[in-house]
Amino acid sequence: MSTISVIIPAYNRAHLIGETLSSLLMQTTAANEIIVVDDGSTDNTAAVAKSFGPPVKVICRVNGGPAAARNTGFHASSGEYIHFFDSDDLAAANKQEIQLAALEATGADIAIGPLVQGRFDGNRFAASNHVQYQHGLPSEKNLIKVLLTHWSFLLHAALFRRSIVEKAAGFSEDLFGPEDQFMFLGCLLAGARVVHTPGTIEFYRQGDGGKITENMEWAVLRLREWARFLIKARKACLEKDIEPLQWFGYRRRLWEVKQDLENAICIDVGLMNQLRDLSPDGLAAMICHWHRQIERWHGGLQQRMTGGRAHVSFCMGPITAEQISLLDKLGYSYEPPRRLPRFPNKKRLQY
Repeated sequence: MSTISVIIPAYNRAHLIGETLSSLLMQTTAANEIIVVDDGSTDNTAAVAKSFGPPVKVICRVNGGPAAARNTGFHASSGEYIHFFDSDDLAAANKQEIQLAALEATGADIAIGPLVQGRFDGNRFAASNHVQYQHGLPSEKNLIKVLLTHWSFLLHAALFRRSIVEKAAGFSEDLFGPEDQFMFLGCLLAGARVVHTPGTIEFYRQGDGGKITENMEWAVLRLREWARFLIKARKACLEKDIEPLQWFGYRRRLWEVKQDLENAICIDVGLMNQLRDLSPDGLAAMICHWHRQIERWHGGLQQRMTGGRAHVSFCMGPITAEQISLLDKLGYSYEPPRRLPRFPNKKRLQY
């Protein structure tokens, strides 16, 4: 029988990790082990996790960031399939069942399912947008190109074969934030086959001040780490005779992060020099500038029409009745995203 290991890095999540573990313990295909890696928490995260008992296991380590915590959990795990999950999100009860069945039926290495972002308020989940990956994966067959040009991968929406994580050498501990993107890139460069798994959903918690990606300090750090990811990703691709600079979207991302870092007065001279060497200049830079402006205008219109700005490659769509039912089974009611008016009048635009 196939075995599943869930790996959860946690830092000061005592107030949330109980809900996360409860959703994972409700899985219709149970994990053989749920490994919580307490990454140097200063609250009682470890104690809350330990209170659940088997199959929950707790590993405590000195704070080293999410990549190191996930690697620690992975090396301590034994499952044939690996479910990396966040310490504050919730999984529909059938997530592991559907994704495991898809991997075994197709022989694929990674299964990616729908995900919706929103805020939890008591027993209510208020969605902030439509569901990502609702209608499948990007139509572009070259996922490496898609990942480095206009898409991103959400780690916790997936289930992995252990073998592909090993081929990717786990998470790069010198990245803080995009380490999941680089691990996924490593899987793709190792030849990973990826399948989409509709019929399930993950609920991604927003509005938590402790979440790395919602911390104000992270907004500045994110730029530097994203630049480092783009440069590191190119080096990894070149080892496989793939040159990302041939793709406009990748060049535009380099130009964009260089511009943003210059505006933030980045003092990392070495990093800025690398970006200047790789980024477009002259007419090419002007094209990048106008492409970014058009994308922003398009995003603003799309925001008013659909409630979200995500690129078409995220294959977004409204939540289904079946997915709302899965949320109900977790004990939460669903509130749809609040959309801006299609044609707002001047009074509604006043502040």
